[in-house]
Amino acid sequence: MSDKVFLEQAKKGDETAFRRLFEKYWQDLFQFACKRLRSKDDAGDIVQEVFLSLWNNVQQVEIEESLGAYLFVSLRNKIFNHYEKQSVRLKYLLSQSFNPVQSEELIWSNIHSKELRSVVAGEVARMPAKMKEIYLLSREQQLCIADIAELLSLAPQTVKNQLHRSLERIRESLRKNNLADFAHLF
Repeated sequence: MSDKVFLEQAKKGDETAFRRLFEKYWQDLFQFACKRLRSKDDAGDIVQEVFLSLWNNVQQVEIEESLGAYLFVSLRNKIFNHYEKQSVRLKYLLSQSFNPVQSEELIWSNIHSKELRSVVAGEVARMPAKMKEIYLLSREQQLCIADIAELLSLAPQTVKNQLHRSLERIRESLRKNNLADFAHLF
């Protein structure tokens, strides 16, 4: 059967007829696109767009001579559009001010900061309840030892001892996790 017959059947919703057209022209269109684009991924995407466009507009397509010629012209136009989009993207990128990537020190600092928070949070979670409460009141609520002692009805020395032990636990946990450089923060 001719392309014209398959196209007429496709216009009536016959997916099998459309698939036959697809199978007939796919490889040739793909090879043509690969030569022009030098990327198999881009070539495959653009050939898919050609067939998708044909399927979506099959009712308006009138072929007198050759469906192949129609598809190759459509492919050529889509390749031109592809390069035009790439050109616009390139112009946009070139128009942007150049901001170098963060310095390596800042990147490492951010990584260590996340690790540090994780290790500290893990150690705080493992603390006995009263020690944890004292630590959080001191560090998160910024309460002084006297205020914590009054709030919890404890001797100030008890609060001081518990706070000291909590900080020692955190420092030890940092050393175990190769973050000893940050122990002085606690």
